[in-house]
Amino acid sequence: MIQLLVPDLPTIEELLPWLKWIDNNKWYSNFGPLVQKFESELTELLDSNLTTVNSGTSALELSLLALELPIGSKVLLPAFTFPATVTAIKYIGLQPVFTDIDPNSWLLTPNIARQILDKITYDVVIPVTTFGHPQPVDEWDQFNKDTNVTVLIDAASSFGNQPIGKRCITTFSLHATKAFGIGEGGLIVANCADFIQQVRALSNFGFENGVIVRYGSNAKLSEYHAAVGLAQLKRWEQIVQKREVIWNIYQKYLAKTSLQSMPENHIPAILSVKINGNIPILTNKQIKTRRWYYPPLYKHPAFTDIVKISPQENDYLPITENLSLLGLPFHTSLTEEEISYICNNL
Repeated sequence: MIQLLVPDLPTIEELLPWLKWIDNNKWYSNFGPLVQKFESELTELLDSNLTTVNSGTSALELSLLALELPIGSKVLLPAFTFPATVTAIKYIGLQPVFTDIDPNSWLLTPNIARQILDKITYDVVIPVTTFGHPQPVDEWDQFNKDTNVTVLIDAASSFGNQPIGKRCITTFSLHATKAFGIGEGGLIVANCADFIQQVRALSNFGFENGVIVRYGSNAKLSEYHAAVGLAQLKRWEQIVQKREVIWNIYQKYLAKTSLQSMPENHIPAILSVKINGNIPILTNKQIKTRRWYYPPLYKHPAFTDIVKISPQENDYLPITENLSLLGLPFHTSLTEEEISYICNNL
């Protein structure tokens, strides 16, 4: 069976020096030396203030919590996203509002957000970097400047792709299946150092200077996950190169297939093809696939009561409703022979 996703993580030999460091220090959590070193190297790489947490979902939840919005405040997000985006909003006690996406990039764009703002007021917008496609951060910075609406970019699958804005908050997932995976983990990145410090405190029960200043959570990254992260940073360029090779092979075989528009020099994350007509069933061909983000979130029982607002005149979201995608195997373990076989069976 050709697997859909296969993590590309460090070997035991690559991890061993960092595990010995943990063993010598006897420090396993609570912002230990490996977490501090991991964050320092990430800060240098991303050139911004950041803090680690234990998942991409925690990154979204704590970012929203740190904004200190009144209960029930509205948050705009695309209906075409992974459930974690909307569950984070609900978990914090805010009110999600679904909207549609651009037909080419499959993103909630600043233009769409402005159109919705003409219809309702909302306090936060969460643009998602769909399948690794970066959001136009300069445009979102301008959107925030013009509207005073907080922009929280859910860049779960876009480590290495998504630039960091001057006025935006950006979160990343470091889940094992991501291009830069460490097993479980997340990042919150922002230009504002005070905001990052506040999120960091919230990830540690709300402690600051030995006292609880706000209701927080326990979302700290462990030393073991930081060890994987440090080993992974040494492999990052190699991982990027391997993913680019896989992407280019797919492009050769899918030249006549409708794909998501992507900027040049992006780091490939996930590959989905647009299917007209019936979705092919490939499991009987020993190929694992997935209908990404299907059905739309507003059709899941947990989310049927969430308001939908279209850039058009009604609550119908035509792009989300009609986008028929098939996620194909995409990982660094694939061979050209396997990719050829996959594409020939579409």
